[in-house]
Amino acid sequence: MARKTLKRENMVVQPSLVDEQLLSSGDTIRMDPDVLMTDGLVDEGYHTNHENKINGGIASDISSPDTQGGLHVLGRGVKELVQKVQALRHLGVEDLVLPLPKIVVVGDQSTGKSSLIEGMSEIKVPRSAGTCTRCPLEINLTESLNLGSQWSCEVYLHKKYVYQGTLSTSHGPRKNIAKSEGATRNRPLGPWVEQDSEDLPFASLTDKNKVVDALERAQLATLNPGSSFEKYKPGNVILDRGHQVKFSPNVIRLDISGPGLPNLSFYDLPGVINVTDVTEEAYLVDLVRNLVKDYIKAENCINLLALTMTHDAANSSAFGLIKELKAEARTMGCLTKPDRRELGEALDQWVQILHGQQYQLGFGYHVIKNNPNPRIDHATARREEAAFFSENEPWTTELSAYSDRFGTLQLQSALSQHLTEQIRMSLPGIIDKVQQKAEAIDARLQELPEPLSDNLPAIVYGELFKFEAEIEKHIEGSSDNNVFQKEWHNRSVEFRKLLADSRPVLMMQHPRTSGQASRGTLSELAGTPTPSAKRNADVLTIDSDSDDDDSSPTAQVNGGKRRFPSTQSTPHKFSRTVPQHPRGNGVSSRCFDLHTVRNFIQDAYIGLPDVTDPKAVERMIKLSMEHWDEPVEQFLTRTRELCETMVFDQIIKVFGSHQQTQYYDQIIDICKSFFDSALMQQRHVAKDVLSWELSKPKTLNLEAMKLASDKALMLLQGKRREWRVHQHLNEQEAKSGKPTTGQARTEKLSKVTDAQLPPELYGEEIKALSTVKGYYECAYNRFVDTLCASIYCGLFSKCRKEIVSLMKSKFRVTEAGAHERLAVLLAANPEQERRRAQLKREMETIKKAQEHLEGLNDQIE
Repeated sequence: MARKTLKRENMVVQPSLVDEQLLSSGDTIRMDPDVLMTDGLVDEGYHTNHENKINGGIASDISSPDTQGGLHVLGRGVKELVQKVQALRHLGVEDLVLPLPKIVVVGDQSTGKSSLIEGMSEIKVPRSAGTCTRCPLEINLTESLNLGSQWSCEVYLHKKYVYQGTLSTSHGPRKNIAKSEGATRNRPLGPWVEQDSEDLPFASLTDKNKVVDALERAQLATLNPGSSFEKYKPGNVILDRGHQVKFSPNVIRLDISGPGLPNLSFYDLPGVINVTDVTEEAYLVDLVRNLVKDYIKAENCINLLALTMTHDAANSSAFGLIKELKAEARTMGCLTKPDRRELGEALDQWVQILHGQQYQLGFGYHVIKNNPNPRIDHATARREEAAFFSENEPWTTELSAYSDRFGTLQLQSALSQHLTEQIRMSLPGIIDKVQQKAEAIDARLQELPEPLSDNLPAIVYGELFKFEAEIEKHIEGSSDNNVFQKEWHNRSVEFRKLLADSRPVLMMQHPRTSGQASRGTLSELAGTPTPSAKRNADVLTIDSDSDDDDSSPTAQVNGGKRRFPSTQSTPHKFSRTVPQHPRGNGVSSRCFDLHTVRNFIQDAYIGLPDVTDPKAVERMIKLSMEHWDEPVEQFLTRTRELCETMVFDQIIKVFGSHQQTQYYDQIIDICKSFFDSALMQQRHVAKDVLSWELSKPKTLNLEAMKLASDKALMLLQGKRREWRVHQHLNEQEAKSGKPTTGQARTEKLSKVTDAQLPPELYGEEIKALSTVKGYYECAYNRFVDTLCASIYCGLFSKCRKEIVSLMKSKFRVTEAGAHERLAVLLAANPEQERRRAQLKREMETIKKAQEHLEGLNDQIE
């Protein structure tokens, strides 16, 4: 078949062999015979070698140094154009203005797309099942002309969509996915919702052998949107290689640079599927089709359609999408796997396809043959490909007329030419659209109200500094700012007094002249009090500090007084039932009577007279402190209220002018969150310290405990003797029948001697209880000091140091973009400021795009 060629300075441009009517329809891209593709940057050796290959077949000189790599022959004269378009795309111009020229590789699954991508890019891609088929791959090839430059590859995760569906977990598969995540008219990509795009740096490579691993990790990061992408970066150990989602429209981008590379950009899309092996994944069919259609329909897109020669082209779903979107005129076909055709199979279909009589495409068809073995290097694969087409039928016989379309090198060259022409044709429109967009953005900015001060970061930073100073003054205290410290000191003293007033107490029945009371008292002394006696007898409370002022502690709160509510304690699990004694001042103390103390001692009896087992004392000590948790909670709550009041007073003082803004609301939220966290930490500290106190009574402050125990023993013995004297006189008067009262009774009581009194039956019990009371004195003082020190260091000092740090971290005052963020927070109408910030970002993108486009008019005129 005769071939018509258009020549310009030794550059051969192959026109499409498609019907002229198809070429002139729709958005067909025509090759311009007057376009100089090289711009004078390619030497005569390149022209001669390239023309010889097209006219004389690809077998000539295939192993020479100039052609072994195969990639250096493409696009040298249009390097700047391709790179400019790449830069515009990475700036985000495509999202703001219009789609940019690009090449998109589409095809059904198992059509040899992976081998095709490898052949064009000279890299290896993952071949394991399901790998690199679930998200798009963007590859940008750039020639590096610097002497000594090395091959390099930068991997990015281009995040344009956010996932708003249900993620898979290790606990089992997701359910009802088709209904909740399937494609709809309003959500063509299911749960994937478009957002402002961002490029996340993922890996920097200088070794081609590491590309496969980097791509596998990048896809794992993309298909696990609920996890940080950082964990999948090269070098990190990946414990779980599962996928939270089965598909993602977010792109993995490879920017590859090196000597001899073509200036070429293309996308590899997931293979189009009609059915899935798993019923639960049927919803993916529409998601993938909609993603592929979104790329194909762009007017500036050149589609590279992969069709395998092992199947009828009529069965290609990808070809069906091309026809559905009427994109045939800007599509090039690539026939793959020619070596897998069955022997003796008729060539009629493929001859008609190559001739343009069936399945017509605007850029015709090419045929490539790749080695499926991933261990075969690129140069070897190209030599094998050249040998295959130059040594085997029907490529050397019936199909030899199409030899200029056989092989990866010819495909690359044709793609480079078409992409370059598409760029040249599109640039005037791109430049106009960019200018129109700049004017539109400027007009919208003018419509908005006057912006806030340009020095917002400095204003906010100054306010934060002032707030920090105010907090510090109140925390540290001074002659002018000592209210907070004074109030907290008072509350700490009240808390200490609350624990002091809840010391363990000893209850004894008050002696009476009545016979019933006397009998009850005698039976108690005998160690066997009757229920009626216990029930009817009055109670005398004996306490070391019984003469102290027992008025309940109060605290000044909001101009009024607040009383600590009475605390109730639950008996220790190892104890007998021991009553609580309400002291009439809002305090509950652990109450013991001599009979109960005796029972504790007898429960721990060790078999020696007048020797008390320490375990009995330990049990009573624990019971004495068991009720501390509630007073502690009250103290912590009141402390938080006091500290919060001080902090919020300073917030109003410093930030009060912003009360109607999101800035002020976020300041309040930060402080509340801080106090929630700090108070929780203090509760944990108090719980730990209290558990230490209750686990094992212990002190090294022996001197203080001895003094406190001796004092308690002296007072208990004194009160006990007083009680016994009353008891003795009651018995004497009962015998004589002459009871006395008033001064006469007082004189009789004072004359009773120890010799007249019966032996003390509870001496061991009184001594044991005095030890309990002595330890309590040491323990509650130690506990109060520890808790107050924790509050000062863990709450007040943190309040001074951390609140402002949290605000600085939240507002990022010193980071890039601070003015725009703060303008939204400080605005009376945040939505207007958000719009202004968005327009400014878009304008910045447009200005950068205009800088990239400067000087390109000369190349397209």
